[in-house]
Amino acid sequence: MISRKEAEEILFEHLKSENLRRHSLATAAVMEKLAERFDKPTEEWFIAGLLHDIDFEQTADDPDKHGVIAMQLLENVDINDEMKGAILAHSGNAPLNTLMDKALWSADAVNGLIIAAALMRPDKSIKNIELKSLKKKYKNRAFAAGANREQIAKCCDFGIELDDFLQLSIEALASYETELGFGNK
Repeated sequence: MISRKEAEEILFEHLKSENLRRHSLATAAVMEKLAERFDKPTEEWFIAGLLHDIDFEQTADDPDKHGVIAMQLLENVDINDEMKGAILAHSGNAPLNTLMDKALWSADAVNGLIIAAALMRPDKSIKNIELKSLKKKYKNRAFAAGANREQIAKCCDFGIELDDFLQLSIEALASYETELGFGNK
């Protein structure tokens, strides 16, 4: 299997937008934390999260091909079928069958909510986001409107209550706060 460094190089080759790269890292961070919780291979889950939107810029004008093009880009990349399946499923081009599929589906949406919450803070810190505050923002559909609440709430389909998922996701992103460009501002 490829290393994190190799996955990052592939990501940087295909995604030029700094915001999309950060989104990919944020998704990877949540996936890594979920893997720890479920006692799954953290490297595989992290890399699946990191590479999940590798084709996003190429498919921006044709969203139906999102995931499909990713499979073409990853065809000769040394990642396993479960990882490829989760990347394809997160785009809606395959059913959400496995635990990894379902986890990536929710992880993809939750980080936008957390990043928006951090940007609203005077200290721009993810580490200082409190669950109670994030839950209020979650309930306010006008806040971070692009963060799909139904997609986030699907965490219940893989055995984590919403509050636990939000807290786990805050902690995951906080552990990569510097790499995501937050804190100490």
